[in-house]
Amino acid sequence: MLTILALVLMSLTPPKTIGVMGAMEVELELLSRDMVVERDDTIAGTVYEMGSLYGVSCVVVQGGVGKVGAAQTAQTLITEYDVDAIIFTGVAGGINPQLNIGDIVISKNLVHHDLGQILPDRFIPFDTLGFFADSLLVDLALQAAEIVVLESIPEEIRGEEDIPKIILGRIATGDQFISSEAKRLWIEETFHADCVEMEGAAVAQVCTVNEIPFVIIRSLSDLANEEADVDFQSFVIYASKNSSLLVKEIFRLLAR
Repeated sequence: MLTILALVLMSLTPPKTIGVMGAMEVELELLSRDMVVERDDTIAGTVYEMGSLYGVSCVVVQGGVGKVGAAQTAQTLITEYDVDAIIFTGVAGGINPQLNIGDIVISKNLVHHDLGQILPDRFIPFDTLGFFADSLLVDLALQAAEIVVLESIPEEIRGEEDIPKIILGRIATGDQFISSEAKRLWIEETFHADCVEMEGAAVAQVCTVNEIPFVIIRSLSDLANEEADVDFQSFVIYASKNSSLLVKEIFRLLAR
């Protein structure tokens, strides 16, 4: 019987090019250190670095914060670089109360939490199911999750667990940095999301209409409550590193 990894490799081998996206420099810094860069292009003010990571051809790009930049960057990866798949790595705010700073969410599906109709007394979302990540890439990410060595949880926020959890879950996206417990609770109750961020569903939508496989990897830098601003500043580097470590493990599996 074929293993999950074999099925993934069959679907992507030989991987012509994998697009790797992040919103901020800090989210891509660890990957860039290990990447062999052959050349770079600048398109509409955005730098696309072409090369390889552990022998796997890739294009790495910082698309900026928010859905418009993310969508534009994803479409450029598809149109100009003919990528076979897109992996997004970065940080997020926690929505699921069972998750803590440092925990990682691998996207099962993604929704726009700010897309809908505003009525005088309520907001009606247009879509609560969203866009589903590629099952083979998800399986590969889950296999990488079993072997990746993550950074320990910082002592000041460490509870009973020393190492962050990695789950498969739903990601909510909107052009808003959430630092409100009331809003966090609304996103949890309305979308049953595990985390919230500002780019993933836009990337997912572009990939879906172009029939390009994708997966979004997010590590929690904060808990989307009134302490989110402070926590983000304190833990964005730590969370970015753990997300990158998982993506690096995915590339090592592809390289094998």
